[in-house]
Amino acid sequence: MSSNSSAQSTSRRLLAEFIGTFLIVVTVAGAGHMVTRLGADETVGLLTIGLAVGMVLYAAITIFLPISGSHFNPAVTIVLGLRRLIDPVLGFWYIVVQVLGAISGALIANLMFERAAIAPAVVERISESTFLGEVIATSGLVLIILLLVQQQKTHLVAASVGGWIAAGHIFTSSTSFANPAVTVGRSFTDAISGIHIGSVPGFVAAQLTGALLALAIYFLLTTTKEKND
Repeated sequence: MSSNSSAQSTSRRLLAEFIGTFLIVVTVAGAGHMVTRLGADETVGLLTIGLAVGMVLYAAITIFLPISGSHFNPAVTIVLGLRRLIDPVLGFWYIVVQVLGAISGALIANLMFERAAIAPAVVERISESTFLGEVIATSGLVLIILLLVQQQKTHLVAASVGGWIAAGHIFTSSTSFANPAVTVGRSFTDAISGIHIGSVPGFVAAQLTGALLALAIYFLLTTTKEKND
């Protein structure tokens, strides 16, 4: 492959990661603004946001999987890097564009709903219970991806990830952010789905913990399977 075509391939991958992460945050922030505008109660609002994010994840993963692998998540990129499934330098740039895409998504969502472009979030979320919720949400997400890749069932990733995140909005105490880039992005919106900047470090720590936990469980499951075979 020539250096020019290689550069074009890398650019396409980075653009796909930017757009995919952008879509996640513009959805979760935009849905947050919308449920407020409509005066929806908390239950309807939570279901609406979870459903919207799950559906957009399904679409984004489906269309971008052949281009970039549809990470859209530094936790996923880091774990796949540890598994040597992505070049470390490319992985670094994936994370950069994921964060930029997430922030851009929040800014555009704010503008769509006639808010200031940068509207700092006011919802403080970090606590012992939400930390645990993020560990569970992220470990489940990463484990799903690792096992489906290992089982060569990548055609199921979009539905599985979209379903997991939608469900996580309901059954986790943290409402399943499960993504460091998305967490940073959501600190730039005052929608009800935002997160105060002071809660971001705790959420990111929980997400990275969950990702490493998923990697450990993955090795236990696959090593046991290989021995049994």
